[in-house]
Amino acid sequence: MALFKIYLFLYLFGFLIPQKTTHPVLNNIKIPVTISHQGGNKEYPDQSILAFNNSVNLGIQVLELDVHKTLDGTIVIHHDPSIDRLTNMTGMIKEMKWADLQSVDGAYNWTINGEDYPYRGKGIKILSLSQLIEKYPDKIYDIEIKQSDPPIEDDLCDLLRNYDLTTDQVIVASFYDEIINRFHEVCPEVAISLSVNKGTKLYLLSRIGLERLLPINSVIAQLPLQFSSPFGDLSLDKRYINAFSKGDRQVWVWTVDDSSEMEEVLEIGCGDAFCSRLVAQTVNALTVTDLNQLNIDSLMSIL
Repeated sequence: MALFKIYLFLYLFGFLIPQKTTHPVLNNIKIPVTISHQGGNKEYPDQSILAFNNSVNLGIQVLELDVHKTLDGTIVIHHDPSIDRLTNMTGMIKEMKWADLQSVDGAYNWTINGEDYPYRGKGIKILSLSQLIEKYPDKIYDIEIKQSDPPIEDDLCDLLRNYDLTTDQVIVASFYDEIINRFHEVCPEVAISLSVNKGTKLYLLSRIGLERLLPINSVIAQLPLQFSSPFGDLSLDKRYINAFSKGDRQVWVWTVDDSSEMEEVLEIGCGDAFCSRLVAQTVNALTVTDLNQLNIDSLMSIL
């Protein structure tokens, strides 16, 4: 009886914990949302203008990308902290100037099969975030901050404000609490994604129905179907989706590379109240055929 009273107290107390459950950017996202991971890097070189052009031409709603900052302060779109993996040169982005990055072949080592390098010598350049925004000023951007030291949160916030994107065109993410917390402090008007650490805590609390005890200021949770934690491998399920999906919040699942896989992900939520919050992140290699196979109209009627 004593344990029940304690549980009941904690459960009711959870309703007093502040929660952010909506944001203007969510009003611009149509369900089911399509998101190009790194621009769609199984079709074209990672986060290249070719990849982003292809995503826009396919009608992808959200462009997902990663950012670092050069030595002279340019926010660049790149997954790795160094340019070693994809280009014909080596070096850490934070130790290089923007002009140095523009001299490299940005797709020199990009390959699908490990044998052919179709875009080597084709003039593919590393992009700055400003270049992409100026080409596609009306798109929604899902930006992951990769660089932690030196911090780039202030520079990113200034850039987004300069382009008037902060209110309803951007979601900012990071795997790390300290990065996303720093960004939220300097740029509170931007929607943020749930960090891995907080996501794990939410998962555990959701096992016992006490997820409201965790204050959450994120309106998007971006998760794979399975993810590792200090407690072992965890699997995305309806209970977790229910726990996060308060108000207008959405769960975005990655990485989903074909239409049948996406339909399987959507089935986790369909049929329940939280169905419209579960979103499959169409990512690296979707084509027009794949998108047609999704039967968007049917899915919308279900949602």
